[in-house]
Amino acid sequence: MSVQKSSLAVFGGAPAKTVPYTKGVRFGPAEEEAAVAAIRSQKLWMKQGGTRVPAVEKTICELWGVPHAIACSSGTAALHLAAVACGVEPGDEVILNPTTDWGTICGLLAIGAVPVFADVHPDTLSLDPAAVAGTITPRTRAIILVHFAGYPAHVKEIVTLARRHNVKVIEDCAQSPLAMLDGRPLGVFGDVGAFSANDSKHVSCGEGGFVTLHDDEMDRIGRLFIDKAYERNKARGQTDVTFLGFNYRMSELSAAVLDVQLRGLPEQIRRRTAYAEQLLDGLDGLPGLRVLRPLPGGRGAYWFVLSCLEPERLSADRATIAKALAAEGVAVWAALSPASTLYGTTALREKKLYPQGRTAPADFLRDRQYGPGLCPVAERVAANVLSFLVSPFYTAQDADETVAGVRKVMEYYQSK
Repeated sequence: MSVQKSSLAVFGGAPAKTVPYTKGVRFGPAEEEAAVAAIRSQKLWMKQGGTRVPAVEKTICELWGVPHAIACSSGTAALHLAAVACGVEPGDEVILNPTTDWGTICGLLAIGAVPVFADVHPDTLSLDPAAVAGTITPRTRAIILVHFAGYPAHVKEIVTLARRHNVKVIEDCAQSPLAMLDGRPLGVFGDVGAFSANDSKHVSCGEGGFVTLHDDEMDRIGRLFIDKAYERNKARGQTDVTFLGFNYRMSELSAAVLDVQLRGLPEQIRRRTAYAEQLLDGLDGLPGLRVLRPLPGGRGAYWFVLSCLEPERLSADRATIAKALAAEGVAVWAALSPASTLYGTTALREKKLYPQGRTAPADFLRDRQYGPGLCPVAERVAANVLSFLVSPFYTAQDADETVAGVRKVMEYYQSK
């Protein structure tokens, strides 16, 4: 039976969502107790005898099964650290996904490395191995592979390709902590995994980040880099600096909260997965909407449940559909657009990286052109993606009503 216009909430009908989405307490007694204990210790800096940063690094190593982890001040800092640990230097090329956060690229530009954008695969919205193969040159030093929205990317294929060319792989797992592929967590396939503990992510200490590593020397370089490259193992008063580093250290207070959050992450992922799978099953096969599932052998961390509209099968554009979904009470995000690609930003198009605008375009970018058309698949996907919000607090009723709202709207707007 076809959906009548009058039944849609946007036209005055009853919304599919009868109750608000379930909310929960993100920071509970355990986080409060850990934070108070850190304050009472009178040691909020690990370099003055604090123990909580080493403790959270140990927790990370245990969860991801790696020999090394470095806690730092943000996910952006983690990616900068990762690039330095991988030996990225001025003039080196680094291949990455154009549909990601600006934080993925900040460290590269600070180094003077050249971002090279490769197109995405429509099944993951992350780098397409075939596109990456076509962008590798003798100047390529690293690939940053973003596991977008909690979905595993084609990391095995990318790593195989990178090894063939002696190129490092950085996994950007800011949106995908403890997502899995073939029984292994993302962040351990490449040379470095970079994670975020920003308040919008799965785990939070307000602002923070960390990396996972396998190599002893990369761990040594990374630890120096986030501590202004101070050689602190020398006699007092004889501290040396051997290269440019930054203050990207994590505080003891942040580490205390993050440790508690990380210990609850496996249960959070279980809850997110249960909710996401209910959405995926309920929306599967709906004409005009292609829902994305993890790759074979993969398990998502589900920052969002991703879907792509099929415009040729619909009688309305994304903005109209998103408005109708919101009226039904559906938690949906449709902010990604072709203009939001990294190469579409003013800073890259004009190659000016400082706010006063008095400097000439960045010299190290002079041979690279940025602007629309670089990655047509990414731009097409960005124009049609719909992301459904996921929370560990959402219930089966939330999922059922979300599915009902999406089905109602999509069935109405199918091409007649």
